[in-house]
Amino acid sequence: MTLKHLTDALRDDDNNSCTNRIVHQPIGRIPLLISLDDSSIRPLQGQTPLSGMVPRRNARAPYIEAKGGKIKVRNPLGSCREIYLRVTSSSVRVGSTLEEVIEKGTNTPALEKVVAHLNNDTTLGFSIWRDVHVIPAGSVAHLQRGEVLHITSELDSMHDISNTSDNPAAILEELLQQEALTERFGVAFSGGCDSTSLLYAAAAVYGVEQPVACTWYFPGGSAHDDAQIASAIADELGVEHFSLTLSEDLLFSPIQGPLPAAPSTALAFQAVIYQLAEELSIRTNTRPVTILDGHGGDQIFLDPVPVASLRNTLLSQPSAFARKLRHYAQLYSVSYIRVLRAIMKSSPNPINKFLRDEVIASSRQDGPSLTVARNEPIRRAWMQDAINENSYRVICDERAQYLRPFTQEEMLRYALSFPTDALYDNNYTRLPFRQKVAKHYNTSAIFRRRKGSVTGAFQKALWNNRAYLEPLVLEGQLAHWGLIDRERFRDVYNQTALGCGGFDYDLLKLLTTALLLDAYQRLL
Repeated sequence: MTLKHLTDALRDDDNNSCTNRIVHQPIGRIPLLISLDDSSIRPLQGQTPLSGMVPRRNARAPYIEAKGGKIKVRNPLGSCREIYLRVTSSSVRVGSTLEEVIEKGTNTPALEKVVAHLNNDTTLGFSIWRDVHVIPAGSVAHLQRGEVLHITSELDSMHDISNTSDNPAAILEELLQQEALTERFGVAFSGGCDSTSLLYAAAAVYGVEQPVACTWYFPGGSAHDDAQIASAIADELGVEHFSLTLSEDLLFSPIQGPLPAAPSTALAFQAVIYQLAEELSIRTNTRPVTILDGHGGDQIFLDPVPVASLRNTLLSQPSAFARKLRHYAQLYSVSYIRVLRAIMKSSPNPINKFLRDEVIASSRQDGPSLTVARNEPIRRAWMQDAINENSYRVICDERAQYLRPFTQEEMLRYALSFPTDALYDNNYTRLPFRQKVAKHYNTSAIFRRRKGSVTGAFQKALWNNRAYLEPLVLEGQLAHWGLIDRERFRDVYNQTALGCGGFDYDLLKLLTTALLLDAYQRLL
């Protein structure tokens, strides 16, 4: 159906808006304008449909559903893309990139939204851009004249899990069988639990000749054996494998478009992701190359297990608390006292420590308590984060397209079928998943406990890029807003750059936010 046909279909024979017909419009690479007055949908001014640019509707293609005066913008699970909306009183601008919907000089980054992002205080549809909403995969935006935009997630309705398969390996294989993959494709392969299971499933479905596995690693880091272990697993399977050395110079590079809805960890590694996609495209002789990615497996199975989940065990299964406390302490090699103290002190959304005290005071949430952060909200929040991250495209469509099975509905349901305390023991996280996959493929590779760490690369990148990164924070938009405690930032930055600070997530979040704000000023 063309855009003109859609507009015509929204009118009956008397030229009145249809009230009993549902019309679907795929969202392609043409930005659209929805009128809330008459529910018409047309290309934005100056845009014309091009041959082949309007995609056919399929199970994972985003689309607009119109019935009478009610409009829904649907982005199905597994689409691996975001949909952007800018809503006014009478219309909605819909695009597949931020640049398609914003109005320069108007839809700027919003101070209050940036603070919310730094403090992990976000809601579904969140973006840091003023008057702009994002629809991640598995979400629906509900639009109607005179009503506030409402966004819902398919994850919220996943309560009936009675028909869930008990074999995650079979789920992965079935998901891959549903895809029309190119003759050869890539697998982002760290050698960890999720990517190993995905590589085994790909080899089982398509044979060992089609996948090309790639491992990127940092030779001087704490996991220098990543490439060797990954290579050994690939050799055992008979799958082509190569290693991509991670240079600290590739981290924290200036961000290129398209810009995302909000800062993401992936922004720090954008140049690495570009290089991986380019190399896989060359080796498979395919463009765009499909890349299978296991990202999201750790989040949907709560790995690492949040200490707050022990609260839920104490409140729901007091008899199992002592055993699970012992398992947790042994799993992470910490004392019982430290775990108990963390249970009492941990907060679901800790305040970012680099904000000025005045900003922290105005943003401070209620103090933690023994009953806060119950298991179910934590699990679904982490799952939603994984879905959101997997919706974010860090490379252009013509270079690569990603397939991430761990945030598909079938795998989400499988993860939800287990209570949190069943997901780990004193040796392993994601325990049921590992056991079933290991049995299915008759391999112990899935039981690797430790895998790649980029702490060393992170620290060296801070040292090498100091002249670029420090001014972004201390002289950029964050400083202009008066958000940053300069001395606190300098102290932690220096310690981390010297190798004393480990992997500081508050610092990473602050730097990726500064990178995105800088990209906005440069590109838009």
